[in-house]
This record gives sequence, structure tokens and C-alpha cells, in this order.
Amino acid sequence: MTQDPARLRLGRIRCLRETIKSLETGSPLPTALCFVPKQIEYITTGKGTALAIHTGPSAESKKLGEVKNDTPIKVLGHGLDSWNDQGQWIQLADESLAKFLGNKGGGVSKNEGWMLAKDNAVAVDAGPYLTPIVKKSLPGLPTTGSDVAASKWEDAVEHAYSVRIGGAAQAAIDLQQCCDEKAVEQLRAVPDNWTLEHDEELAKFVTNTKAKDNNLDIMLDSMTVDLSEYVSTIRASSENDEAQTLLDRNPDSDTYWESDGNTGKHWLRLQIRPGIVIRRLTLILDEEDGNFVPQAVEVFVGSTVETLALSKSVVVDSPVDEMVVLENCSTSYRYLEIRIKRCFSDGGDCRIRGVKLIPATMVVAGLNQDMFGNADFANYPKLDRNIPKEKLYHRALVLKRAIQLFDSAIGLITPSWSHSLQSFGSFSKIRQLLVLSTFRSALLSTFLRNSSSSGSGKMPVIHLNRRLAREHSHDPTADTTCSNSLFNQMFEALKPQNCGSNLDYRWSSRQEQWWECVFSNEGMIDQGGGFRETLSELGEELCPSASDVPLPLKLFCRTPNQLHDTSNLYRDTYIPAPGCNQYQHFTWVGQLMGACLRSREHLILSLPPFIWKQLNGEPVSWEDFATVDTAQVKMLESLVELTEEGFEERFSGLLTFSVALSDGTSVPLVPNGADTAVTYAQRLEYASLVKKTRLEENKKQIDALKKGLLMAVPKSVLDLVSWQELEQFVCGDPELPVDSMKKTAHYDEGLSETSAIVKHLWAALENFSNEERSRFLRFVTGRRRLPAPLWICPGRWDDGTVDALPESATCSSTLFLPNYSNAKIAAEKIRYAAYHCVAIDTDTSPYDEEE
Repeated sequence: MTQDPARLRLGRIRCLRETIKSLETGSPLPTALCFVPKQIEYITTGKGTALAIHTGPSAESKKLGEVKNDTPIKVLGHGLDSWNDQGQWIQLADESLAKFLGNKGGGVSKNEGWMLAKDNAVAVDAGPYLTPIVKKSLPGLPTTGSDVAASKWEDAVEHAYSVRIGGAAQAAIDLQQCCDEKAVEQLRAVPDNWTLEHDEELAKFVTNTKAKDNNLDIMLDSMTVDLSEYVSTIRASSENDEAQTLLDRNPDSDTYWESDGNTGKHWLRLQIRPGIVIRRLTLILDEEDGNFVPQAVEVFVGSTVETLALSKSVVVDSPVDEMVVLENCSTSYRYLEIRIKRCFSDGGDCRIRGVKLIPATMVVAGLNQDMFGNADFANYPKLDRNIPKEKLYHRALVLKRAIQLFDSAIGLITPSWSHSLQSFGSFSKIRQLLVLSTFRSALLSTFLRNSSSSGSGKMPVIHLNRRLAREHSHDPTADTTCSNSLFNQMFEALKPQNCGSNLDYRWSSRQEQWWECVFSNEGMIDQGGGFRETLSELGEELCPSASDVPLPLKLFCRTPNQLHDTSNLYRDTYIPAPGCNQYQHFTWVGQLMGACLRSREHLILSLPPFIWKQLNGEPVSWEDFATVDTAQVKMLESLVELTEEGFEERFSGLLTFSVALSDGTSVPLVPNGADTAVTYAQRLEYASLVKKTRLEENKKQIDALKKGLLMAVPKSVLDLVSWQELEQFVCGDPELPVDSMKKTAHYDEGLSETSAIVKHLWAALENFSNEERSRFLRFVTGRRRLPAPLWICPGRWDDGTVDALPESATCSSTLFLPNYSNAKIAAEKIRYAAYHCVAIDTDTSPYDEEE
């Protein structure tokens, strides 16, 4: 993409802008984006097995005949293929139907005659397959210089939107002459009553459904392919001869490439054969290699060695046997360079045992019609079950095209760390669709890496008294300044004049601890556990998880939904207190949120979508305010719809031009509003004033939070993520399914997932509530949400003790698990420890602390 002429790049941006406008307004999408060629020529690549022709895209439909496949055969098909669980189906053109069926095809309509091009039920290298014959450009159109398959929609976009002599009118005529108009209109059509919100929900459904469907991943993992079929040469930063062994088809465990050079300077460079589009590229490793195992990798791609550009960054939390470093490429690359930035435990050299490349032509599409046939749309209420699955499939198909277009253009329009996204403009309006992007994660990693600071070199040491903080939490009225709260102790301790460092909160993701804690009268050495405990306790002070405890701080207040409404989903949330003017404190909270986004740490703030959207720069409406005060929203809705008689009956003499804010403060809407009654004729004016006042009640506080967030994170990052993703980056995943916890677990000293005591542990956690699992996670790691590493070791008892309480070391996220008689007893002991044994383990005598 980086070497394309400027007119082609500008053409993509023009088409993307028009596409976004169509999505916003619910109008038909651009013709070029929905382009489908009239016909595509295929050739058979399998040998021996006959190809069946069916009346529809299903093996269960009537079989019309079959075609021998002893030698490669050319097949002419319609431009729009069809994917389902069985594979990819091609609708045969009339010419091919007549050729293969002759008189036997009598009575076959133009809508009949389908052939299975890729069969999901057979091994990918067994065939038979139909593959499109590669050509340079659209039939009858000027050559664009593209190397993609014939009649691609990308060619149509470049032809229609790139500046040429002759103008857009001639381009439209050219496209009309070579497209399948009926298929194009199918893709352009907008389902009835469809809005951008429907597209956003559809994108989430497609992403989540793919994530839960492991069939594709299993198939990719099981493939054995010869790397030399797709890679012509391989070069290395050192030990080049050893690197050639990576081209072996099945390298055994004793064959590997081991680098020899300076840390962070190791690389492998692959020269890819022409026309190969990568579906997945994986490094084969051995987690037993210890500090030789790569932890952080960057992948660069380009048409020449001199023009290599970053495509993706990959970081893993623990040693793995396989590391996927690149997926879902939309175009082919001539050169690909894998740079190993660091290994585990600061290892100097790396060891790679193989490279596995799966080309896009060997796998099924990640999108098919059967995804929508029997889908459970319970979590996607806007996706009406009555919409035909073909329409949902076609809409999802063009959404993926739109995001591919976005991926190809975003690198050209997104500015650097020091600028706002002025040039991003309308593109940020489709951020909820970016879950479909394959390029965004690499871009986000680049922005965060380039904007990180190297740090002062000396970790701040802060002294905290948690006993005073707990006493304050139990009775905040005893100290109205809140000076004893952990929040204020830390805020003061981390000021430059007190900690000796001017913190910018733009730490690298590699920095696992931001400060070292010394807790008064708690003997311990903080190697990370104490630090993480402070983040957990900060979140609890700011937004207490219990609804019946006093608020230790004045920064946030409980939402009216939490206090009054018993039916709203957001009944555990807080918002910045409208009456609090401690803007420096809000800014510091924003900086902590930004630091968490950059790292694997969490600051759990239970905020409603109304707040997260504003922090992320997404527009909010009065409907969004229902996540704060549902009663107020419903009251205004009923007020507007009331008849004059109904108004007099319900509100006569009771309603004045004043309103209560979320913190209970009453404010006038007009001068002397508290003494001015609202009449029926004034009810619409009253409703408008209430909406404006409530929507802006904590604007200054939110602005201060966002100011701190932007001090730690580039605005371009916020513009590329949704508010839901921002919340998860800062707070972690609130859901703690046991399967997800198992994926973060590591076993030491002879334990495994099949060990009896480990089975008791997982059985116990299966019966825990989400809150109890969160307590358990904090007991072991100091974190309350995932992701969090979990190391499981046998209990530290040598005398055969059974059914003891578990122990933990939060600094190393280690659980010392005793032997238990059964899962029930394990649950009792683990639950007790999670709730009652949260003090930091003693590493030193508390009396050794310096005064």
C-alpha cells in the first residue's frame, strides 16, 4: 500500500468518506465498494475427484451432474460467490452449464448450477478446489498496476475514485459495463429501518461469533505446509546457515535457529513468492527454552527491503510453543521481516524452531451465511430474526470491505502523538466498526510505543499508612479533608517534590511496577504486589463495590440509578460529582487511567457508558443519560406526551424551573427558577432546559479526567478505540469465566491441569460467583480483573497437612495450593482466604522500617 501512487491512495480515502456518509445516513453504499464482476474464470487444482454440480449452494440440494477432474479444467462462474459451513460455492455461468451438462441440464434456470470450490470437510491440501485465474485489472478497464486477482472490488474503487482525465462519469460507465448489476444492488441495498447502530451491532456479532467458533483455528493449527512453497529465501541477522533449516517441512525439536548478537537486534527476513497473501504466520517455539523464547516481536512488510514498514507488534505474557505474528493480510508482500525486540527474563539471544505460513487461498472465509441462520441474537437486539440471513451476510460482507478500505487508508491520515486528530474527521464515527480491522492493533501499538517515556531510571518509593486509610473509609465524616485516605496519601507522596521524580505516566508496557510501596507497620518488600494492591484499593475508594458503605472521597457520587431505580442495568455505577471542584485530583485519576491503558494493570472505576463515551470523544445523547438517571429520562418522556388535562392532574403547582443534579444539589433553570411554576405551555421549554443542564452537570470534571488521560495517551489512540474497549483497557474484563482464568494459569513443581489438587481448585471456582472469583484473583495477584497471570504451586507444607488455608505471594502472582479432601472443602477454604486473608505477606519485620 505504501508504494501506490498518490492518486490511488487519495481515491481510497474519497471512497471511504463516501462510505461513512452512506453508513451514517442509511443510504445505499457506493457502487465501487459493492462491485461484483459479471464473471470470473476459475481453474481446477484438485486431481482425480469429480466435481458435482448442484441446483443450489448446498450439498443437500439436487445434484445435476458432475465434472471429471483428471486434468486442470477452466470454469466460468458468476462474480458473487457464496460461503456457508460447507465451504465456498461458485454459481456457474450459462456457458459452463452448457459445457458440462449439455442436454442433461435441460430446464436448468439461470439461478441454478452451483459448484463447491473449497470444501471445509476435507483437508486443505486434498482438493478439489477452484481458484480464480489471476489477471492484472478489470476486464476492459485501464491497468491499475494492481497484482490482485481479476475483477476485485479494490480495482473498482481505484478506477472510480482516482483522479483521471475523463472524470468520474466515464469511470461509472466503465464499471457498469463489466459489473453484475443485480449482485451489486444486492450488496448496496440497505435493510428496512436500518441505521448505523445496526451496523455496529452486526460488526460485534460477526467478531464475537468468529471468536467463539474454533473450527477455523483448529484447521489452521493442524495444517502442515512446506514453507519453501511460499518463501523463496530466508535471511537472518546472524547464524544465517542455521536459519535455512527453518525452510524444512517438518523441523524436529533438535533443529532451530539461535541468534548471536546484541539484544533487540535479532531478525529474520523472508522473501515471499509473488502473489502469496498471508492468512496466518506463526513462529514455532519451545516454552522449555526459557529466556531464549521471544516475548516481544515486530513484523515489518514491504515491496523492497528499503521500504519495510511496521505491520504488527506482538507481546505475550508467558512463554509459548507457538506465536502468531501476522494474520489476515489483505494484499501480498514481497518482503517480510520479523524483529525480535526482547526475550523472556531479559534473555540476550532468541531461539526459533520453525516458521509456519498459511496463505489466504488455503482457508475458508471467516464469514458465511450459516453464521446468521440459527444464530442467537439475544445479545444483539437490533438484529431482527426476521431479516433473511442472505441480507445479513451481504451487509456483513460490505462492512468488511469498508474496514479493509479503512485499513488501507488509516496510515495515511492518522497524525503523530503531538497532534490531535483534526484530519481524522468523520472517520472516527465508525470506530464501533473497527472491531473488524486487522491493522488497527498494530497502529495502536505503534502510537503507544512511540509516545512512551524512558522513565527517570529511579522508581519512586512512597510511604503509606493503610490503617489510617481504613479508619477513614469506615467514618469519612471524621476528616472532611480526606487527608488520611489512601488516594490523598498517594497523591501527595507522588508529587515531584516528595518522590524525587516528575512522573508523566507514559510508562512503557515493559515497566511492570510504577512505584514501590512501604506500608507503615506492615513488614514487606514490594516487588509488585504492594504496588498492585494500591491500584485495587484506589479503585475501591473512588467507586466502592458495596452500595451500603459511605463514600471515602468526594470526587465521585453514586448515580441516581444506583440510589433509586431498581430496574436499570447500570445500578452499580458512579459519576464525577457535579459539585466537586478538585480538578487536579480528577486530572491525576485520568493519568492513572492512561497508564493502565498502556499496561496490564487495572484501575477499576464503575462508570456508566455516558461517562466513558465522553472520555473517548464519542457523542452522547439524552438516551445515553438513561444509564445515569433513568427516572429523569422517563419523566421527561411522559411530560412531553401528556395532555393538558393530564399535566394539570400530575404536575399542577408541583413542577418548578429547577432540577436536582446527581449529587442531590438543586439548581435553577432560569432566574428565580425554584419559585417559578412550569405551565403546560412551558413544558417543552422546561424539558429542554433540564436536558441541557443534566447533560452538562459534570462537564468540567469530565474535562479534567480527559485532560489527564490525554497527558498519558495520544488522542489518536482514543480515536481508534470504542468506549467499551477503553473501559476494558483501563478496568480489565469484569467477567471472570473459569475457562479464561485457566488460560492465564501456569503450573510449577510437578503440578498440571490433571493434578487432583488443581482439579479441586477449578471445581471450586466453577461454583464461585463472579464477585468471589474477583476476590480470589485479588488474593493471588493483587488484581481484581483479567488479564492477570496466575502461577499455581503446591502448598508449603511438608508434614502431610490436608485442608489448610491457601497462601499467596502477590508480588509473583503465585498461589500455594494445599491438598484438599474434596472440591467442597477446597471452595470453603479458598473463599475464606479470598475474603479474610488479604494482608500483604510479611517479608521483613515492621519494626525494621526507617522513621
